[in-house]
Amino acid sequence: MDDHTFTHGEEESRTPRVAIVAKGATEVRADVLAVPVVSGAPPDPALAALSETAAGFVTSGEYRGRLHETLLIPSAAGTATPRILLYGLGAERDLDAQRLHFAHQQMVSAARAYGHRRIAVLRAGPLRDRDVTAVVAGCVAGGWERRQRATGDRAAALEELSLVGFGGSPASVELARQLGAATARARHWQNTPANEMGPQQLAGIAADLAERLNLELEVLGPEELAAGGYALLSGVAAGSDRPPRLIRLQHRGGRGGDNLALVGKGITFDSGGLSLKTADGMVRMRGDMGGAAAVLAAIEVIAANRLPLDVIAVVAATDNMPGPAAQRPGDVWTSASGRTVEVLNTDAEGRLVLADAITFAIRAGATHIVDLATLTGSAVTALGHAATLAIGNDDDLWGHVAAAAETAGERVWRLPIYPDFRELLRSQNADLRNAHYGEAGAIAAGMFIGEFTEGRPWVHLDIAGSHWNENVWLRDVPRGPLGTGARLCYRTAERLAGVAVPAG
Repeated sequence: MDDHTFTHGEEESRTPRVAIVAKGATEVRADVLAVPVVSGAPPDPALAALSETAAGFVTSGEYRGRLHETLLIPSAAGTATPRILLYGLGAERDLDAQRLHFAHQQMVSAARAYGHRRIAVLRAGPLRDRDVTAVVAGCVAGGWERRQRATGDRAAALEELSLVGFGGSPASVELARQLGAATARARHWQNTPANEMGPQQLAGIAADLAERLNLELEVLGPEELAAGGYALLSGVAAGSDRPPRLIRLQHRGGRGGDNLALVGKGITFDSGGLSLKTADGMVRMRGDMGGAAAVLAAIEVIAANRLPLDVIAVVAATDNMPGPAAQRPGDVWTSASGRTVEVLNTDAEGRLVLADAITFAIRAGATHIVDLATLTGSAVTALGHAATLAIGNDDDLWGHVAAAAETAGERVWRLPIYPDFRELLRSQNADLRNAHYGEAGAIAAGMFIGEFTEGRPWVHLDIAGSHWNENVWLRDVPRGPLGTGARLCYRTAERLAGVAVPAG
């Protein structure tokens, strides 16, 4: 397959035009005018002017404004846009930045399903000017086509997004559009089947970004990995017939000083290796490269906006397969950092490839490290699909990440690193073991990665639950791949660069 199958062009061509319009709600021309509704609240006065019928549905309780609930109604005579789409935000007391983002993502998905390509969004209900970034990023992310491999009819492509009644600067709207597009691209890459997305295709994406954005690119193949001592990554890759890649994209935006490494797990398919997963457990393992998708999507926005900070995107890319040369439970490998690791479970491979990837980042000059990985089932048990689990060794860096998460509209919850847990990592045959900790699984797995940071400020983000929702009962979080981490990575770099977050 062509290494450049998944380049920027196809996805960018589907990114809509976005603008704040000066016209009123009755004057704006679009296919549909989307009006937010809060559950348990009376209709916004602007809604009655657009459609007494719509306002009546809200007043009577026939339309309740529950999160992701939509209702399409004809507009009143004299309104330039022929249809009104009511979309629910749920209870106002529950409305945080993530729910706001998801609400607009799902609203656009519903509008596209009705065939609407030009959507206007009215600032009504609880929406304020400061919400424009969440509105735009959510809407643009909602333009992603879920059925990207279907040969039949698809939902209409989102072509134009008009913002009615909103303030905010053109710069903030454009950045929100870019971040929404980055989320959509990450969703697209996550959802790409493994037969079309392997280590070489991830390297092709990186090559395309490097060429367009003048980024430094370094890609290590099997020979270079062996020469550099990256035995943990090579060991995971040993069972696959697709050669691994260790990828570095570097944005030179600073003048010395901090150098932020965004390190992503890029397991393009995870069978579990010889510690084989169940058949059902493999179904969505094309998405096990969600961390890689996030950092690649983020570095594009970072470079496009020329953030004044050196940023490295590092991706450890491989399959984890049970081939004849696959590593065995009980094998001991020496990492690129010189630490020895006993592999007790080949399905605990993410922490192995990240350990070598972090050493690669440090060799490239990283001073601060944020890693993203679909790492543990324990993270799903702890937080489900509604938030990302985090640990870290530095309160200052964590403060930046936590604030960035709030701005990005992504929930992140930090768990503690207790010294007691270091005992869980010890091996009788090596410096460390990669599994069989017995308790505190998500924390211990993250602490394993932390052993390779050489004391640098570091935050680990376990997106195993938050990158993809397959729980049919968890209706407030959209189904499928979510592109988690792309916006968060950008906002973290933005804060470390000392760039003021645009108003709105």
